[in-house]
Amino acid sequence: MRLLILLFIIFFPLFALSDHYKAVIEEHPTKGEARKAYESYLANPSSIVSQYSHDEKFLLHFRKSGGRYIIAAEPFASRQDAKTFVHTIRAKHPKAFVSQGVADDIQHLLAIHQKTLPQQQIPEDKSSTTVATPTVKTSPIPDSTSQLPMSNEENSLFSVTWSLIIGLLAALFFIAWRERSYKTLREQYNALFKEKEQIQDSIQAKNDFIAMMSHEIRAPINAVMGMSHLVLESRLTVTQRSQISKIKDSASLLLNLINDILDHSKIEAGKITIEQIPYDLNALLDDISNIVSHKANEKQIELIFDIDRSVPNKLIGDPLRLLQVLVNLLNNAVKFTDKGSVILRARGQQISRLNLKIHFEIIDTGIGMDQEQIARLFQSYSQADDSIARKYGGTGLGLAICKNLVSLMGGTIHVHSLLNEGSTFSFDIKLHSDFDFEKRHYRLPTTDLMSKNALILDENQDNAAVLQRGLEYFHYEVKAVVDSLDAVALFQKYHFDIVFIDTKISLCGEFKRELQNQIKDDHLKLVWMGEDIKKRGGFILSKPYNQLDIFNTILSIYGYMDQSGKHQNNTKKLKESLKKFGGETLLLAEDNEINRSIIAGLLAGTNIVIVTAETGQQAVDIVNDNSNICVILMDIQMPIMDGFEASKIIRQNSDKDLIPIIAVTGNTLESDIQNISNAGMNGHIAKPIDVNTFYTTLYYAFEKSHNHPIKSTVSTLHIA
Repeated sequence: MRLLILLFIIFFPLFALSDHYKAVIEEHPTKGEARKAYESYLANPSSIVSQYSHDEKFLLHFRKSGGRYIIAAEPFASRQDAKTFVHTIRAKHPKAFVSQGVADDIQHLLAIHQKTLPQQQIPEDKSSTTVATPTVKTSPIPDSTSQLPMSNEENSLFSVTWSLIIGLLAALFFIAWRERSYKTLREQYNALFKEKEQIQDSIQAKNDFIAMMSHEIRAPINAVMGMSHLVLESRLTVTQRSQISKIKDSASLLLNLINDILDHSKIEAGKITIEQIPYDLNALLDDISNIVSHKANEKQIELIFDIDRSVPNKLIGDPLRLLQVLVNLLNNAVKFTDKGSVILRARGQQISRLNLKIHFEIIDTGIGMDQEQIARLFQSYSQADDSIARKYGGTGLGLAICKNLVSLMGGTIHVHSLLNEGSTFSFDIKLHSDFDFEKRHYRLPTTDLMSKNALILDENQDNAAVLQRGLEYFHYEVKAVVDSLDAVALFQKYHFDIVFIDTKISLCGEFKRELQNQIKDDHLKLVWMGEDIKKRGGFILSKPYNQLDIFNTILSIYGYMDQSGKHQNNTKKLKESLKKFGGETLLLAEDNEINRSIIAGLLAGTNIVIVTAETGQQAVDIVNDNSNICVILMDIQMPIMDGFEASKIIRQNSDKDLIPIIAVTGNTLESDIQNISNAGMNGHIAKPIDVNTFYTTLYYAFEKSHNHPIKSTVSTLHIA
């Protein structure tokens, strides 16, 4: 492009110089006058100019030249031919003149109007036609033609010369300007490129530092949490159990802060990807309840799950990231609420047969926010104000992480809040569902279990409304009251099959007597909602509950499910399941003595034989010498040989290729998980060790080893 512009500037004057010679017959101030004169020439055969129009080589036309309109005949092979033609028509057109280009026309016209041209060069008439060659159409040239002045030619040469000079100067200036501009741009580009490299190096250094620190910090936290768990399983006084529980809770809080910082770093580096895997919504809600309800119960806050029937149970998406967002928002709601309730509400909207949009809301009755606080709510390292940060703690990263994760899942997060009245956080995400499965869920085994009458006694109307909708799903007739006296009055009017009572509500004596009488008749079933209080008879519906909990409670009431073990400690049940593999051998490759003690303590009582190695090389040697190894727990960072290298060497032995290898590591970046898979490992357990995850992962690993699956069926367990 630059070359084309340069060539145009240089050669434009030459184009004008190479124009054909023409005879300008007359000129007019307006286009209309010029056209009228032009048409009169063509219509008048007796016109001298029109005599030449019979020769097709010549063209009579009018066009604009400067500020005037001219009528001209062209082309002529030479200036002399044009002069001969002008001399022929001079009697009728004394102002006619010879021209070579547009510049020549303008110069001559200016001279005419300034009356500076010699009279003998300015013929006078106004006509216009296409002309033949002078040798054919003209008469002999009088001697006076040799006297025609040459001022037009001189002016033309002068214009062309100056045009060339100006063009060359402009070209030189343009080249110099462009060169300087390119030099400046190159310098700016080099500076920006260097700055970009420095920023990338800085980001990489920060990510490497965070990954290293994450591993280093997780190791002592793992020791604190692991040892706390082991101590809590022993016999303790009430005071000791309270103190150890606080130590474990503090370590858990510290772990959450580290996870927030690590997640924020991964989001900034673009390291987080959203998975599309099937999962169970009820299982997700149970996990949320286990994480959030403890703190809610401590503050006497009602935690309510209001999940509409339009939301299917079997979904396809990223359960880990959805869990992270919901737990973060619910924990925030509990943290900033001193009384009242926190509600998780979900509503589904079917987009197509397998695609739907789910709208989530987290509603609290907490301290609320004003518009200024909301404006900076989702900024990293920021909370609503400094006083809140001092009172409630936190990194200020949680909501920024939630915003980014929701965006990665295809949604946006919004907040509505009023100061001292509470807040509502909401977001929509698109998910997929198993439509065929959803047609079969929550089906009672007999028609006798449907269309029963139920009474709900609960002071929290939101909680009662959720339970009422859940029971109406099974076509139950439901009455809900907030006071036991109102319940007594309903007993006199209606027959009830089931009574649901909140454990926090105060019951009057009259209601208790009526309730006992009804239960003695063996037609009334009693369900307590809330904490599992063993001294009370009846069944337990733990809060927060979902549709599956209501479904299972009904089955338990009428003998279709054993509820006795439902509220047993899940951790104890998982540990009990490992006794199935008593006598089998586990290789623990771990260089940290405290971590070895924790894992040995977690497996105490399962009768699983533990063989330890402190380096990767020792682990390889033990595997080669011991044919009884069933499962390997492999630390990643060990001296002499790390876990990656040790796993690759073990996998090279075809006899050991089917032994499940589970990584135990504090490195939880996506790249770390990919490296674990590339090294031939079957899964990983993150440090600090989550006890339930530890037991579950080991159970599946021993199952695979015990069944001796073929190589192609060994699945990868990605359990963080």
